[in-house]
Amino acid sequence: MTRRAVHAASDGPLRQAVLEHYGETFGVDDKPWQAWRLADAPAQPGAHDVLLFDGEADAGTIARVAAAGATLIESDREGGQWIDTVRSPMGTWVFSVAADTDQPHSPAFVAVLLASLALHFPAHDALCLARAWEPGSADWPSDFARFPHVRHAALVAPEQAAAPFAPCPALGLYVVVPSAEWIERLAPLNVPTVQLRFKSEDPAAVRAEIARAAKATQGSSSRLFVNDHWQAAIDYRAANGGDQSGIYGIHLGQEDLDDADLDAIRASGLRLGVSTHGYAEMLRVAAIRPSYLALGAIFPTTTKVMPTQPQGMGRFRAYVKLMQPVIPSLVGIGGVNAANMREVLAVGVGSAAVVRAVTEADDVPAAVAQLISLFPAA
Repeated sequence: MTRRAVHAASDGPLRQAVLEHYGETFGVDDKPWQAWRLADAPAQPGAHDVLLFDGEADAGTIARVAAAGATLIESDREGGQWIDTVRSPMGTWVFSVAADTDQPHSPAFVAVLLASLALHFPAHDALCLARAWEPGSADWPSDFARFPHVRHAALVAPEQAAAPFAPCPALGLYVVVPSAEWIERLAPLNVPTVQLRFKSEDPAAVRAEIARAAKATQGSSSRLFVNDHWQAAIDYRAANGGDQSGIYGIHLGQEDLDDADLDAIRASGLRLGVSTHGYAEMLRVAAIRPSYLALGAIFPTTTKVMPTQPQGMGRFRAYVKLMQPVIPSLVGIGGVNAANMREVLAVGVGSAAVVRAVTEADDVPAAVAQLISLFPAA
Protein backbone atom coordinates (compact mmCIF):
# COMPACT_ATOMS: atom_id res chain seq x y z
CA MET A 1 0.00 0.00 0.00
CA THR A 2 1.42 3.39 -1.02
CA ARG A 3 1.83 5.86 1.83
CA ARG A 4 -0.27 8.98 1.39
CA ALA A 5 1.52 12.32 1.79
CA VAL A 6 0.01 14.69 4.35
CA HIS A 7 0.60 18.45 4.48
CA ALA A 8 2.05 20.02 7.62
CA ALA A 9 -0.56 21.83 9.71
CA SER A 10 -0.81 25.45 8.59
CA ASP A 11 -2.91 28.44 9.60
CA GLY A 12 -4.70 28.92 6.28
CA PRO A 13 -6.35 32.27 7.09
CA LEU A 14 -3.03 33.73 8.25
CA ARG A 15 -1.24 32.54 5.12
CA GLN A 16 -3.95 34.05 2.93
CA ALA A 17 -3.92 37.31 4.88
CA VAL A 18 -0.16 37.68 4.42
CA LEU A 19 -0.46 37.06 0.70
CA GLU A 20 -3.35 39.50 0.36
CA HIS A 21 -1.62 42.22 2.38
CA TYR A 22 1.78 41.95 0.72
CA GLY A 23 1.26 40.27 -2.65
CA GLU A 24 1.18 43.56 -4.52
CA THR A 25 4.31 44.78 -2.73
CA PHE A 26 6.47 41.72 -3.28
CA GLY A 27 4.76 39.74 -6.06
CA VAL A 28 3.35 36.22 -5.73
CA ASP A 29 4.78 32.98 -7.15
CA ASP A 30 2.59 31.39 -9.83
CA LYS A 31 3.15 27.93 -8.35
CA PRO A 32 2.06 27.27 -4.73
CA TRP A 33 4.56 26.20 -2.09
CA GLN A 34 3.78 23.20 0.11
CA ALA A 35 5.09 22.11 3.52
CA TRP A 36 5.30 18.55 4.79
CA ARG A 37 6.56 16.93 7.93
CA LEU A 38 9.42 14.73 6.83
CA ALA A 39 7.66 11.48 7.79
CA ASP A 40 4.56 12.51 5.80
CA ALA A 41 6.29 13.99 2.75
CA PRO A 42 5.92 12.77 -0.85
CA ALA A 43 8.43 10.17 -1.92
CA GLN A 44 9.53 12.51 -4.71
CA PRO A 45 9.43 16.12 -3.43
CA GLY A 46 9.94 19.00 -5.84
CA ALA A 47 11.44 22.47 -5.95
CA HIS A 48 8.34 24.03 -4.32
CA ASP A 49 8.25 21.56 -1.41
CA VAL A 50 9.54 22.27 2.11
CA LEU A 51 10.20 19.30 4.39
CA LEU A 52 10.12 19.95 8.14
CA PHE A 53 11.91 17.79 10.69
CA ASP A 54 12.13 17.96 14.48
CA GLY A 55 15.81 17.29 15.19
CA GLU A 56 18.71 16.42 12.92
CA ALA A 57 18.07 14.51 9.69
CA ASP A 58 20.40 11.70 8.65
CA ALA A 59 22.87 12.09 5.79
CA GLY A 60 20.81 9.95 3.42
CA THR A 61 17.73 12.11 3.91
CA ILE A 62 19.71 15.29 3.44
CA ALA A 63 21.19 13.96 0.19
CA ARG A 64 17.77 12.80 -1.10
CA VAL A 65 16.13 16.16 -0.45
CA ALA A 66 19.04 18.02 -2.02
CA ALA A 67 18.95 15.81 -5.11
CA ALA A 68 15.25 16.64 -5.53
CA GLY A 69 15.93 20.38 -5.37
CA ALA A 70 13.58 20.66 -2.37
CA THR A 71 14.11 22.54 0.89
CA LEU A 72 14.74 20.88 4.26
CA ILE A 73 14.31 22.69 7.58
CA GLU A 74 15.59 20.90 10.68
CA SER A 75 14.65 22.44 14.03
CA ASP A 76 16.01 21.46 17.42
CA ARG A 77 15.44 22.88 20.90
CA GLU A 78 18.48 24.16 22.78
CA GLY A 79 17.50 25.66 26.11
CA GLY A 80 15.02 28.40 25.36
CA GLN A 81 15.98 28.64 21.70
CA TRP A 82 15.15 27.00 18.40
CA ILE A 83 18.15 26.05 16.31
CA ASP A 84 17.01 26.00 12.67
CA THR A 85 19.07 24.53 9.84
CA VAL A 86 17.80 25.55 6.41
CA ARG A 87 19.08 23.47 3.49
CA SER A 88 17.98 24.68 0.07
CA PRO A 89 19.43 24.94 -3.44
CA MET A 90 20.84 28.31 -2.33
CA GLY A 91 22.97 26.72 0.41
CA THR A 92 22.86 25.91 4.11
CA TRP A 93 22.16 28.41 6.88
CA VAL A 94 21.86 27.82 10.63
CA PHE A 95 19.97 30.23 12.90
CA SER A 96 19.08 30.52 16.57
CA VAL A 97 16.08 32.36 17.97
CA ALA A 98 14.12 32.57 21.21
CA ALA A 99 11.36 29.96 21.31
CA ASP A 100 7.89 31.53 21.45
CA THR A 101 6.08 28.18 21.72
CA ASP A 102 6.79 24.53 22.40
CA GLN A 103 6.10 23.66 18.75
CA PRO A 104 9.08 23.89 16.42
CA HIS A 105 6.79 24.27 13.40
CA SER A 106 3.49 25.68 14.63
CA PRO A 107 0.63 26.27 12.16
CA ALA A 108 1.35 30.02 12.31
CA PHE A 109 5.06 29.43 11.60
CA VAL A 110 4.22 27.21 8.62
CA ALA A 111 1.71 29.74 7.30
CA VAL A 112 4.18 32.64 7.34
CA LEU A 113 6.98 30.44 5.98
CA LEU A 114 4.87 29.36 3.00
CA ALA A 115 3.56 32.87 2.40
CA SER A 116 7.09 34.30 2.46
CA LEU A 117 8.28 31.69 -0.03
CA ALA A 118 5.30 32.50 -2.26
CA LEU A 119 6.31 36.17 -2.04
CA HIS A 120 9.64 35.19 -3.66
CA PHE A 121 11.82 35.26 -0.54
CA PRO A 122 14.50 32.53 -0.58
CA ALA A 123 14.15 29.80 2.03
CA HIS A 124 16.73 31.23 4.46
CA ASP A 125 15.02 34.63 4.41
CA ALA A 126 11.55 33.04 4.67
CA LEU A 127 12.70 31.22 7.82
CA CYS A 128 13.86 34.52 9.33
CA LEU A 129 10.50 36.12 8.61
CA ALA A 130 8.53 33.16 9.99
CA ARG A 131 10.49 33.26 13.26
CA ALA A 132 10.29 37.06 13.55
CA TRP A 133 6.55 37.32 12.85
CA GLU A 134 4.71 38.82 15.81
CA PRO A 135 1.98 36.40 17.02
CA GLY A 136 -1.47 37.72 16.18
CA SER A 137 -0.11 40.54 14.03
CA ALA A 138 -0.65 41.32 10.35
CA ASP A 139 2.30 43.73 10.23
CA TRP A 140 5.46 42.91 8.31
CA PRO A 141 8.27 42.19 10.83
CA SER A 142 10.49 45.17 11.63
CA ASP A 143 11.54 44.52 15.25
CA PHE A 144 15.21 43.57 14.94
CA ALA A 145 15.21 41.90 18.36
CA ARG A 146 12.74 39.25 17.15
CA PHE A 147 14.88 38.14 14.21
CA PRO A 148 17.17 35.11 14.47
CA HIS A 149 20.92 35.17 14.99
CA VAL A 150 23.08 33.58 12.31
CA ARG A 151 25.11 30.63 13.58
CA HIS A 152 26.35 29.42 10.18
CA ALA A 153 27.95 31.03 8.34
CA ALA A 154 28.43 33.38 11.29
CA LEU A 155 31.08 36.11 11.24
CA VAL A 156 30.96 36.29 15.04
CA ALA A 157 29.41 33.83 17.48
CA PRO A 158 25.85 34.82 18.53
CA GLU A 159 26.87 35.02 22.18
CA GLN A 160 29.80 37.37 21.44
CA ALA A 161 29.63 41.15 21.05
CA ALA A 162 31.86 42.58 18.35
CA ALA A 163 33.41 46.01 18.66
CA PRO A 164 31.89 48.41 16.11
CA PHE A 165 33.73 49.71 13.08
CA ALA A 166 34.22 53.45 12.83
CA PRO A 167 30.86 55.03 11.94
CA CYS A 168 29.94 56.72 8.68
CA PRO A 169 27.81 59.79 8.13
CA ALA A 170 25.26 59.80 5.32
CA LEU A 171 27.47 59.10 2.32
CA GLY A 172 25.48 61.02 -0.30
CA LEU A 173 26.08 60.26 -3.95
CA TYR A 174 28.26 57.16 -4.06
CA VAL A 175 29.93 56.47 -7.41
CA VAL A 176 31.52 53.06 -8.03
CA VAL A 177 34.20 53.01 -10.73
CA PRO A 178 36.72 50.49 -12.11
CA SER A 179 39.93 52.52 -12.11
CA ALA A 180 41.96 55.21 -10.40
CA GLU A 181 41.70 57.27 -13.59
CA TRP A 182 37.98 57.56 -12.88
CA ILE A 183 38.69 58.61 -9.28
CA GLU A 184 40.95 61.36 -10.64
CA ARG A 185 38.05 62.60 -12.79
CA LEU A 186 35.47 62.48 -9.98
CA ALA A 187 37.34 63.94 -6.99
CA PRO A 188 37.54 67.45 -8.52
CA LEU A 189 33.76 67.29 -9.05
CA ASN A 190 33.25 66.95 -5.27
CA VAL A 191 31.52 63.58 -5.47
CA PRO A 192 30.83 62.83 -1.78
CA THR A 193 31.81 59.14 -1.93
CA VAL A 194 33.71 57.09 -4.49
CA GLN A 195 34.63 53.44 -4.62
CA LEU A 196 37.54 51.90 -6.47
CA ARG A 197 36.40 48.53 -7.77
CA PHE A 198 39.63 47.49 -9.48
CA LYS A 199 39.73 43.87 -10.60
CA SER A 200 43.21 42.39 -10.83
CA GLU A 201 45.14 39.40 -9.50
CA ASP A 202 48.46 41.28 -9.83
CA PRO A 203 49.47 42.57 -6.35
CA ALA A 204 51.75 45.24 -7.81
CA ALA A 205 49.01 46.54 -10.09
CA VAL A 206 46.58 46.63 -7.18
CA ARG A 207 48.99 48.58 -4.97
CA ALA A 208 49.72 51.06 -7.77
CA GLU A 209 46.02 51.60 -8.51
CA ILE A 210 45.17 52.13 -4.83
CA ALA A 211 48.05 54.60 -4.43
CA ARG A 212 46.92 56.56 -7.48
CA ALA A 213 43.30 56.66 -6.29
CA ALA A 214 44.32 57.69 -2.77
CA LYS A 215 46.44 60.56 -4.06
CA ALA A 216 43.46 61.75 -6.12
CA THR A 217 41.19 61.98 -3.06
CA GLN A 218 43.84 63.15 -0.57
CA GLY A 219 42.81 66.59 0.64
CA SER A 220 39.56 66.50 -1.35
CA SER A 221 35.98 66.27 -0.07
CA SER A 222 35.54 62.80 -1.61
CA ARG A 223 35.60 59.75 0.66
CA LEU A 224 37.43 56.84 -0.99
CA PHE A 225 36.40 53.24 -0.37
CA VAL A 226 38.50 50.40 -1.78
CA ASN A 227 36.61 47.33 -2.90
CA ASP A 228 37.98 43.93 -1.88
CA HIS A 229 41.73 44.71 -1.60
CA TRP A 230 41.65 45.31 2.15
CA GLN A 231 45.25 44.35 2.96
CA ALA A 232 46.74 46.62 0.32
CA ALA A 233 44.52 49.46 1.53
CA ILE A 234 45.57 48.92 5.16
CA ASP A 235 49.24 48.88 4.17
CA TYR A 236 48.96 52.07 2.13
CA ARG A 237 47.04 53.86 4.86
CA ALA A 238 49.60 52.86 7.52
CA ALA A 239 52.50 54.06 5.39
CA ASN A 240 50.92 57.33 4.29
CA GLY A 241 49.53 59.19 7.25
CA GLY A 242 46.53 57.19 8.39
CA ASP A 243 43.49 59.46 8.22
CA GLN A 244 45.40 61.78 5.89
CA SER A 245 46.24 59.03 3.41
CA GLY A 246 43.21 59.58 1.20
CA ILE A 247 41.63 56.16 1.94
CA TYR A 248 38.46 56.32 4.00
CA GLY A 249 37.23 52.72 4.02
CA ILE A 250 36.91 49.22 2.64
CA HIS A 251 33.91 47.71 0.88
CA LEU A 252 33.43 43.95 0.89
CA GLY A 253 30.93 41.61 -0.71
CA GLN A 254 29.47 38.64 1.13
CA GLU A 255 31.90 36.29 -0.56
CA ASP A 256 34.88 38.35 0.67
CA LEU A 257 33.98 38.46 4.36
CA ASP A 258 35.18 34.99 5.27
CA ASP A 259 38.71 35.65 4.00
CA ALA A 260 39.12 39.20 5.28
CA ASP A 261 40.83 39.96 8.59
CA LEU A 262 38.00 42.00 10.08
CA ASP A 263 39.96 42.73 13.27
CA ALA A 264 42.81 44.19 11.23
CA ILE A 265 40.43 46.39 9.23
CA ARG A 266 38.75 47.59 12.43
CA ALA A 267 42.09 48.29 14.14
CA SER A 268 43.32 50.30 11.13
CA GLY A 269 40.55 52.85 11.59
CA LEU A 270 39.17 52.22 8.11
CA ARG A 271 35.41 52.19 7.75
CA LEU A 272 33.80 48.98 6.53
CA GLY A 273 30.85 48.75 4.17
CA VAL A 274 29.27 45.46 3.14
CA SER A 275 26.91 44.43 0.34
CA THR A 276 23.75 42.57 1.40
CA HIS A 277 20.93 41.01 -0.60
CA GLY A 278 18.31 39.92 1.92
CA TYR A 279 17.38 39.23 5.54
CA ALA A 280 19.85 36.44 6.35
CA GLU A 281 22.78 38.37 4.92
CA MET A 282 21.79 41.56 6.76
CA LEU A 283 21.53 39.66 10.05
CA ARG A 284 24.88 37.99 9.42
CA VAL A 285 26.63 41.28 8.78
CA ALA A 286 24.88 43.28 11.51
CA ALA A 287 26.67 41.09 14.08
CA ILE A 288 30.03 42.63 13.17
CA ARG A 289 28.64 46.20 13.39
CA PRO A 290 29.95 47.59 10.09
CA SER A 291 30.09 51.27 9.20
CA TYR A 292 27.38 50.94 6.55
CA LEU A 293 25.26 48.41 4.72
CA ALA A 294 24.63 48.46 0.99
CA LEU A 295 21.13 47.11 0.26
CA GLY A 296 20.28 45.75 -3.18
CA ALA A 297 20.23 45.19 -5.97
CA ILE A 298 17.10 47.35 -6.03
CA PHE A 299 16.69 47.44 -9.81
CA PRO A 300 18.10 45.29 -12.64
CA THR A 301 21.80 45.88 -13.20
CA THR A 302 24.29 44.71 -15.80
CA THR A 303 27.45 45.78 -13.99
CA LYS A 304 27.94 42.46 -12.19
CA VAL A 305 26.37 39.03 -11.78
CA MET A 306 23.97 39.24 -8.83
CA PRO A 307 23.28 36.31 -6.45
CA THR A 308 19.59 37.22 -6.29
CA GLN A 309 16.91 38.72 -8.52
CA PRO A 310 16.38 42.51 -8.27
CA GLN A 311 14.87 43.21 -4.86
CA GLY A 312 12.47 45.97 -5.93
CA MET A 313 11.35 48.97 -3.93
CA GLY A 314 9.01 46.97 -1.66
CA ARG A 315 11.83 44.86 -0.28
CA PHE A 316 14.13 47.88 -0.12
CA ARG A 317 11.63 49.75 2.08
CA ALA A 318 11.26 46.73 4.37
CA TYR A 319 15.03 46.29 4.69
CA VAL A 320 15.56 49.98 5.52
CA LYS A 321 12.81 49.94 8.15
CA LEU A 322 14.43 46.95 9.86
CA MET A 323 18.09 47.95 9.63
CA GLN A 324 18.19 51.73 10.01
CA PRO A 325 17.79 51.67 13.83
CA VAL A 326 20.68 49.17 13.99
CA ILE A 327 23.06 50.51 11.33
CA PRO A 328 22.07 54.11 10.53
CA SER A 329 24.27 54.50 7.45
CA LEU A 330 22.58 52.65 4.57
CA VAL A 331 23.26 52.75 0.83
CA GLY A 332 20.77 51.83 -1.88
CA ILE A 333 22.53 50.09 -4.74
CA GLY A 334 21.81 48.33 -8.00
CA GLY A 335 20.40 49.95 -11.13
CA VAL A 336 20.06 53.37 -9.50
CA ASN A 337 20.07 56.32 -11.91
CA ALA A 338 18.75 59.86 -12.28
CA ALA A 339 15.28 58.60 -13.18
CA ASN A 340 14.75 56.57 -9.98
CA MET A 341 17.10 58.33 -7.54
CA ARG A 342 14.38 60.39 -5.82
CA GLU A 343 12.29 57.24 -5.25
CA VAL A 344 15.26 55.54 -3.58
CA LEU A 345 16.12 58.54 -1.39
CA ALA A 346 12.49 59.00 -0.36
CA VAL A 347 12.76 55.73 1.61
CA GLY A 348 15.04 57.56 4.04
CA VAL A 349 18.55 56.40 3.18
CA GLY A 350 21.27 59.03 3.03
CA SER A 351 23.14 57.48 0.14
CA ALA A 352 22.64 55.78 -3.19
CA ALA A 353 25.31 54.18 -5.34
CA VAL A 354 25.54 54.52 -9.10
CA VAL A 355 27.80 53.06 -11.75
CA ARG A 356 26.58 53.41 -15.34
CA ALA A 357 24.73 56.65 -14.58
CA VAL A 358 28.20 58.21 -14.42
CA THR A 359 30.56 55.90 -16.30
CA GLU A 360 28.34 55.79 -19.41
CA ALA A 361 27.34 59.47 -19.32
CA ASP A 362 28.14 61.59 -22.37
CA ASP A 363 28.89 64.54 -20.10
CA VAL A 364 30.28 63.27 -16.80
CA PRO A 365 30.41 66.62 -14.93
CA ALA A 366 26.82 67.37 -15.92
CA ALA A 367 25.68 63.88 -14.92
CA VAL A 368 27.38 64.19 -11.53
CA ALA A 369 25.90 67.64 -10.92
CA GLN A 370 22.40 66.39 -11.78
CA LEU A 371 22.69 63.37 -9.50
CA ILE A 372 24.00 65.44 -6.58
CA SER A 373 21.13 67.90 -7.06
CA LEU A 374 18.64 65.09 -6.43
CA PHE A 375 19.82 64.71 -2.82
CA PRO A 376 18.09 66.82 -0.16
CA ALA A 377 20.00 69.95 0.79
CA ALA A 378 22.10 69.49 3.89
